Amino acid sequence: MQSEKQTTIAIVDDDHFLLESLRDLLETFGVESRIYNSADAFLVSGDLHRVNCVLADVKMPGTSGLDLLHAVVRQCGPPVCIMTSYTDNRTKAIATLSGAVAFLEKPLNSQDLIDFIAHAADR
Repeated sequence: MQSEKQTTIAIVDDDHFLLESLRDLLETFGVESRIYNSADAFLVSGDLHRVNCVLADVKMPGTSGLDLLHAVVRQCGPPVCIMTSYTDNRTKAIATLSGAVAFLEKPLNSQDLIDFIAHAADR
């Protein structure tokens, strides 16, 4: 996935272990990641328009991943992928109708994640 333009992804999840694991995985593919332990931390960081895409968990303390998705879409931000351990058709439908370009189940499939990032970087 090496390219001339550096791809940067924001990873938003309250699971510190997952954040570090995803950062390490993406580094092996040449993808820079910025990690945030909450949607609120990401939204106040000022990084919304500094990243190529956002990977956000659905269930987090404070602002949820779906609320983060709404905020990113309202601000014409980068593509968002929603991830969750609690997949149900209703949540997936809401995420998709709200503008999520991908919906991934945990544990994440590495190839699905890389495909989302490649698609988002092409936008």
